[in-house]
Amino acid sequence: MPLPRLFPDRPSRLRALAVACVVAAVYAGFSWNWLLAPSRHFHFIDMAWGMLHGRLDTDTPRRAPGIPPKPDDPPGLQEAIDRHLLDANGKNLGWNDWASYRKLVLKGGQHVRGVFPWKDDAGTRNRDFFATDGRTYVIDIAKDLQTGCDPARAWAACDEVVHQVSFPPLPAVLMAPLVALVGYRVHDVLFTLAFAVLSAVLALAWIERMGRAGLHAHGARDRLWLVALFAFSSVALYCSIRGEVWFTALVMGVTFHFAYVFAAEGGRRPLLAGLLFGLGVATRTPLLFAGAFFPLEVLWPGRRVLGGAGIAGLRGAIRPLVLFALPAVGIGVLLAWYNWVRWENPFEFGHFYLLEGTRGPTREHGLFSFWFLNHNLGTALLNLPQFLLEPPFVLVTRHGLGLFACTPALLALLGTPPQPPSGTPLPDPALAERRAGLARNLMLTVAAVAIPGVLYQNDGWQQFGYRFALDFWPPLLGVVALRLPYLTRRWKALVVLGIVVQAFGAVTFGRMEGFYYD
Repeated sequence: MPLPRLFPDRPSRLRALAVACVVAAVYAGFSWNWLLAPSRHFHFIDMAWGMLHGRLDTDTPRRAPGIPPKPDDPPGLQEAIDRHLLDANGKNLGWNDWASYRKLVLKGGQHVRGVFPWKDDAGTRNRDFFATDGRTYVIDIAKDLQTGCDPARAWAACDEVVHQVSFPPLPAVLMAPLVALVGYRVHDVLFTLAFAVLSAVLALAWIERMGRAGLHAHGARDRLWLVALFAFSSVALYCSIRGEVWFTALVMGVTFHFAYVFAAEGGRRPLLAGLLFGLGVATRTPLLFAGAFFPLEVLWPGRRVLGGAGIAGLRGAIRPLVLFALPAVGIGVLLAWYNWVRWENPFEFGHFYLLEGTRGPTREHGLFSFWFLNHNLGTALLNLPQFLLEPPFVLVTRHGLGLFACTPALLALLGTPPQPPSGTPLPDPALAERRAGLARNLMLTVAAVAIPGVLYQNDGWQQFGYRFALDFWPPLLGVVALRLPYLTRRWKALVVLGIVVQAFGAVTFGRMEGFYYD
């Protein structure tokens, strides 16, 4: 999608340039001290280094902080280890979100790999062993293991811990050229900021194209307000400025998601849409559910399925659906292979193996369960700050503020759309069916991405606002643009209120812990 196609005229290109400059400046300003060095959480850099050297696992979590670099260390490795493990007072915080499993050799020579999810249990359940291939065993470490696998320690049991990075691989793939140049000194904060700025530009491109097509009648200024809603009045602000593996993946996922909906809207670019969709999934697995958008656009573009064209319409839909599937399936096969060689499971990226499989909610209920729904819904939608009459005056739970507290302008979607004043331009009435179909398909995509998220074992813990909302913000922004034909002063005031909220989070989260409670 070259720039002339994204922004076909000079005024739109100038708006895009202004958006890029303003978003870059604001994000860099809020990032401030984090711009001075890479972030503490360098998982993608570690993964990229392993890829460049033909390794799927990593020895990094075996290292200790505060020791001199080894002669054969990659550039910056010990610096990254110290930055990750040590707080400002030199306290060791431990390794955060590296996955691991055990490689055991049983008496008789059988090799197994997996985890003891209840190894901390005081009863006999601590012998239950979940193998990566799906089988279960009862293994007594003291009695059932062979010895002598390590010639230097012939007396030791054959019990090895293998460490891996439990995130989809595309961010590491894209970082790999930089890692090849500077090793572990890659500045992931700047890397993340670049994608964040690109997301805002793609958001503007999509809003502008819908406007040129007559799907909404928002003028140039209101289009900028819509971009501001996403870039400054949503969790995009505090997530984009910090680097760190979790937030880098979220921000990159948003970029691919915006590019995907731009290509997929109207079913216009099936091959490109399939490629961008696949790249999004290779960055953030929840974006797998955003794959619903392209088929919906092809099969249900208006109020009627296939526009009422019946069998003839179905035949015409086959070609774009196949073209969309080709790159998407190709990337999916590569991801499945990557997961298989690492975990013996094509659908496992490794999150089950965090803390060696001992996380209580995961081992009791799995990664997804209705057990998590009640708590996650409250986190996602309803969490509010606490206001006090004494310092610090405001407290925010580390589970994060809900969506409406983070972005109060979204409350406008819950009521009847405002009636524009007389003389205000309105969307083309001849396109009412297409507009309704697109809004419906976008809302269904939001639901498709959001619902699995509220069934997940993690609510986004250690966040200012519900960060998983970034996964569905691209279609949600489209819904706002289509459902609100007129942006009122009251709505814009809510956008400004959201900017104030997000600015507070961007300044305090990760810097001023006194404002946060567990």
